[in-house]
Amino acid sequence: MKRIALISDIHGNYKALEAFLQYIAGHPVEGIICLGDYVTDSPYPERTMALLYGMRRRYECWMLRGNREDYLLNNKDNREGWKPSSANGTLFYTLQRMTETDLDFFASLPTEGELCLEGCPALYLCHGTPGRVRGNVHEEAGLKEKVMEALAYPYLLGGHSHHQEIDRMYGKTYINPGSLGFAVDGVGRRAQFAILTGVSEKWEAELLSIPYDVESYLQDFTESGVDEMGMVLNRATKKSLVTGVNYFFKSILAMEARAKEMGLASMPQVPESEWEKLVERFGL
Repeated sequence: MKRIALISDIHGNYKALEAFLQYIAGHPVEGIICLGDYVTDSPYPERTMALLYGMRRRYECWMLRGNREDYLLNNKDNREGWKPSSANGTLFYTLQRMTETDLDFFASLPTEGELCLEGCPALYLCHGTPGRVRGNVHEEAGLKEKVMEALAYPYLLGGHSHHQEIDRMYGKTYINPGSLGFAVDGVGRRAQFAILTGVSEKWEAELLSIPYDVESYLQDFTESGVDEMGMVLNRATKKSLVTGVNYFFKSILAMEARAKEMGLASMPQVPESEWEKLVERFGL
């Protein structure tokens, strides 16, 4: 029998990662599957990286690259012009704090692939969906069904949506551990992950949600200086963390729509004054 932890979407929340590592220290596992999105959207990303490197030394880890890592790798020289702003200020903050070692590590990770553990059925791992790092089964109607029908494996492990779920269709099973660092559960202040138990015939998944030190983490946003760089979108992030409602995504969608209305080529071109209107609109 195998006992494996499954995590995804840390988004730089090192406090949630600390709570997870403390949990598995008391509930031992043989390894950890990580589905990507390790940093961005948070203060002190170097603390998350230190914990990840330590985790890899202590446990056998199978790690993927997510879309947030792709953003950083695709903009290593900041050719996209990230700057202090609601649109991409927190990405800029993170990029400034990543070392060459960190970026090389992200570049070494695959975006998807199979995992075969002795004595257990094969797993297929991805961040979003197979072939689409940003494939979101929660937001795109019919995507999960399409993916699962075409899947050549009995189990698909995916993240990105930040929604915990286990779904069975076409004789196959989809498992999403939710988001360790940015849970979208309507509750807030919780870190989500899963524990997989495997035998020769099947894998069983237990979806877990544990508390972590949210209050000190929120203080980090101010103390680290990231709030000054991320502006309104950081307010949305913090409200998301305490409510479990994705005000971050709501804000992005609102500003993408506003960019279209204003005839702008992209969201980063929307003036900061438009972002400020979200403070009242979403109670940020």
